[in-house]
Amino acid sequence: MDTSDTAKPARENYPTVSAIIIHDNKVLLRRDEQRYNWLTPNTHIGIEETPIEALFRQVRLETGLPQNNLTALLPYVDNLTLERDEAEGFTQPLPFDIDIHKVGQGNHYHVDTAYILVSTTDELTPEADSPPDLQWFSEEELGDLMMTSKITISRARYALNKYRENPPK
Repeated sequence: MDTSDTAKPARENYPTVSAIIIHDNKVLLRRDEQRYNWLTPNTHIGIEETPIEALFRQVRLETGLPQNNLTALLPYVDNLTLERDEAEGFTQPLPFDIDIHKVGQGNHYHVDTAYILVSTTDELTPEADSPPDLQWFSEEELGDLMMTSKITISRARYALNKYRENPPK
């Protein structure tokens, strides 16, 4: 074991989940209050939560959109047909993307799984005490956004393409 001062501290990975929410060929983004860039709704996954439970909890908090107004657009569904031991296993839909990125200083990393959600409404009523700045963006408007990460833009464009290819019924 290396005990020298040059040894790197272990990376701390935290599971998170993100929602790319689509309505009428537009993507919902929220402005990050600290860095003033645009992000998708996202949150840490609690110890007692599945990724999907955490996702719907945060979407409701940040946007006011209830789960019954949202449909998951699942590019991959093969795992849902796998047999599982009833007493111990259950499955979750597969995300369309997993991104690992550093957050802030130090060794804090997010292992972020992303899902596409299609909303039946564009009316937003956030439940958060200090609600985020929310806005719907068309694909053309995404190209004009400043201070927005490449992963946010590319995920939004990917989700819009998947939505156009196979909109929920």
